[in-house]
Amino acid sequence: MNLAEAKIELRRRLQCGAPGDEESVILGWVDGAEVCLMGWEGRPERDVMAVETHANVADSMQIVLGGEMEIYYPGDGTRVTLREGDAHVVPGGAEHSCVSSKPSLVLVVVGHRANS
Repeated sequence: MNLAEAKIELRRRLQCGAPGDEESVILGWVDGAEVCLMGWEGRPERDVMAVETHANVADSMQIVLGGEMEIYYPGDGTRVTLREGDAHVVPGGAEHSCVSSKPSLVLVVVGHRANS
């Protein structure tokens, strides 16, 4: 699936879902890494420090195509704000939380650590 098709499918899913829901469309895989388009419409304003944290097994990279998001790492108190055009890698195993109250579109690559 190409990015234009994924945007259309994501819009369709968001229209069918509940307000504030997050949806994603898988574009494909690259060397074992999943590439997906993730998005959401308006969400309630929330403090990123009050949101439940989680950790992914593999590294994940977020590239903000529209809107914005904030990532919080409770281990060291780091807060990262991403706006359109920004990219950020969340290391595998790192506890973090994410929030955004604005409609957003994010390209996400969730992969594995390459054995080199």
